[in-house]
This record gives sequence, structure tokens and C-alpha cells, in this order.
Amino acid sequence: MLDRMGVKVNPESKIKDLNVAKRQLIEITKAISYNSHLIIMDEPTSALSGEEIKELFDLIKSLKAQGKTFIFITHKLDEVFGIADYITVLRDGKHIGTDSVSNFTIDKLVQMMVGRELKQIFAKQSHSTSEVILSVRNLSKRGQFYNVSFDLHRGEVLGIAGLLGAGRTELVQALFGVSQPDEGEIWIKGKKAQTISPSSAKTYYKMAYLTEDRRTTGLFLNRPVKENIIIANALSFRSGLLLNKKKIKETCQTEKEKLDIKAFSLDQPVESLSGGNQQKVLISRWLLCNPEILILDEPTRGIDVGAKAEIYKLISTLANEGKAILMISSELYEILGMSDRILVMHEGKVTGILDREEASQEKILRYAMGITA
Repeated sequence: MLDRMGVKVNPESKIKDLNVAKRQLIEITKAISYNSHLIIMDEPTSALSGEEIKELFDLIKSLKAQGKTFIFITHKLDEVFGIADYITVLRDGKHIGTDSVSNFTIDKLVQMMVGRELKQIFAKQSHSTSEVILSVRNLSKRGQFYNVSFDLHRGEVLGIAGLLGAGRTELVQALFGVSQPDEGEIWIKGKKAQTISPSSAKTYYKMAYLTEDRRTTGLFLNRPVKENIIIANALSFRSGLLLNKKKIKETCQTEKEKLDIKAFSLDQPVESLSGGNQQKVLISRWLLCNPEILILDEPTRGIDVGAKAEIYKLISTLANEGKAILMISSELYEILGMSDRILVMHEGKVTGILDREEASQEKILRYAMGITA
């Protein structure tokens, strides 16, 4: 089955040792192996590369030809038009409509999903200034990324685009001190940064890092919402040897209201929240640290279009407040809609940096595939 799916994984490998994309492919392979007549796929491509998605779609089309039926749940609009015969739209638990895919446009679909037009979702205005807050020069880490250079300005959203395996996540992990580069320099607010650790990145360099997999490397799923909000800044709530519970409750309630986190209680486990609200909890955690540089790795992965619009609005607000934002996204319409400039990577190298006015899906895809001529 692994060979049939084109999954390059040793069958003896332990799941815990595989990355998110490989785990996703194995889940899909397992579902297909049951030889069922009806296969329900819930966000099956959330961690797959463009090539892996194409292989999955080819397999689905092959199984459809054999009489198999699929219910394909996704928030990625391009996938809907690439694989579906019929589209059913749900909003707030209600059935909004069902029709043949040929009767839909992206604008019509978005409007049915969120009650707003696409142009209203990306209501971003540029707040980028001339002040360079982060400067990366010839940064390299063997096997991951090579000779990366760029500047990030205060108030700017710099999108980072590329296919899975392009080195985007590895790059930002090096910036935040999760790993150490082999060569190159990182300058923050005009000063050369020495060896960066996650602790110094947060405390000294005023950086925040929202990881791509919130459930594995971001949240403490079985812990309450309030604990997940304060964990990165817990010492500021200390009163003597103990934590000030009243201050924690008041602060978390303020954050809950500010970010419109939909939770019936601050004491409920964060795993019981929707994906969009889990992401807001993570963002509120980092905002309590008052960062100047925010690194957002796939900030809207696995959340619905309505929640995405709320995240986009929040990102725009933060940029307006002078935060400098690095945003990795695999969704081209998101990169195009939110970024002031777009840095594109291919196999660990920067293949282009595009201004918002000159960027297009075609240009980004060409650069992401290493086609620069």
C-alpha cells in the first residue's frame, strides 16, 4: 500500500520519528486500505506538499473510476475545485447550499462560507516602515537552507512561500534559536545577535514563534485555556513563591475578550476548543510577552474560513501597531492577500523576493519550483 500511494517511508519506522506530512500520508493510506465503498477524508492535505497532493488526487480519481465515493472535507478552496463534483457548504452548523462545482466561483463559495466577499477578508493595508528590525545575511545550515539574506521592516508582513521541503520552517527555527545555523549573521535592531536560544529570542530579542503544528509543538492540550495563555510569561504572575491567581484570571479574561476566544470557561481544556480558537490562545500567549517580531508558521492551517478572516484581521492589527511579522503559508491566496513582500524558497535557497504589486500566483509557483528565468 505504501508503494501504491508513493509514500517513501520504511514500514519499520516509528510514527513518532516521522514529520507531520509523512504521518498524514500514512493515515490516508490506512483509510484507503480498508477497501471501503465510502471514504470520508477530513482535511487530508493539511500537511502535504503540492506534489503529494497531486498524487493523492490522482489516486482518488482512480478509485472514483472504480465506483468508490468520497466525502472530502477541506478549507482549501483550490482543492475543492480540483477534486469535487459537488460542493456542500455548511456555516455555523447549518446547511447553506449544495450544487455542482461548475456552478461555483471562488467568490461565490467564500461568500456562502463566511457571508462576506473574498476582498473583504483581506482588508489589509500596508503599514511597513523604513526601519529595519531584522536583517539576515548569508544564513546557512547544511542540508536545510543556504545563503539566505533578507530584511524585515517594522510594521511589515513578509510572507515566506515555497513547497514542502523548501526549508522555510527550518529557516525560522534557526532565527528563533530552535536550531543553530552553520554560517551567516542575524542582526536585530541594528545589533549583531550572538548565539540565539528560544529563551533569549523571547526575552532579550523580543521575538515570538507560532509553530506550524499547534497540537504537537504549541499547546498543552489537556491543560486549561488560562494555563496555555500564561505559560510563556508565567513569572510575571508570581506573587512571592506563588502565582497570583486573581491576576491570571483577570489577564486571561482580558485576552479572551480582546481576541474573541470562544470558550465557555478559562478552566476548560484547550483541546476542547475549535482549531481557530486554539490558534488564538497561542497568539494571546505570545502577545503577553510583548514581542516586536512575530514568526507565524502556517497560522491558519486546519481552521475554517471564518476563523481565518479573524486571524487575518488580527495580523493586520498587529502590523498596524508596529509589529514585524514573518508569515509562512502554503496557501497562495493567503500569501498574496496578507503580505507586503513575498520571499520565495526552493530547496533551501531564496529564489526571489517580490513586492506585493508585482506578485502573482504564477510568479510564486515558478520561483517555488526553482524557475527564475
